[in-house]
Formats: sequence, structure tokens, C-alpha cells
Amino acid sequence: MPVSGGFTFASVKAGHGHTCGVTTSGAGYCWGTGAAGVLGDDNAVDNSTTPVAVSGGLAFASLSAGFDHNCAVTTVGAAYCWGWPSPGKLGDGSGRQQFTTAAVAPQAGR
Repeated sequence: MPVSGGFTFASVKAGHGHTCGVTTSGAGYCWGTGAAGVLGDDNAVDNSTTPVAVSGGLAFASLSAGFDHNCAVTTVGAAYCWGWPSPGKLGDGSGRQQFTTAAVAPQAGR
């Protein structure tokens, strides 16, 4: 059965209770259990039975779905993550849960 929304996905990855995909145009979408902000749609816990757009309007080349977080690489090579932060999984240096895409920050001095 096709995923709702009529999207054409270039890739789809399954996490723990959620799934995310990148369309052929590079848009990111996630669906399933929204716990920990894994859907990336600026919502803390709402679940979605249909794909919701990952915030930020970024064009992704690839996306990886984790247990309670996701990370993606844009078409220009920048890395973004969202979801649950511990222990440092998001790479943004904040240590805070991210409900939208957060840029991965380089480590100071490297």
C-alpha cells in the first residue's frame, strides 16, 4: 500500500516507531510516533499516520532514522539532526531536545 500524500520517495528509513523519507525533490517527511520530536515538525509528541514535512525547508540528499532522533545531510553537504539529544546524539552542542532541524556544529579547536 502506498504511503499517503502522493509523494515520490527517493529513500525511506525506519526508526523506532517512526519512519522518515526523502522525496525525489529532496524534501524530508516523517510519520509515526512523534515522541521526542522525531517527526521534526516542531511538535513535541503528536503522532502522525501520514507524512509531515520536516521543518526548515531544507533539501536533503540523505536521511538516517535512529531510535529517538534523526539526522540528514543536505544537498550542499550540511548536517542536521532533530529529536532526543542524549548523550550528544544531535551534535549541535546544545544538549537540548530539538523539535525542528538543528545544524550539527563543528567542535571548537578542530
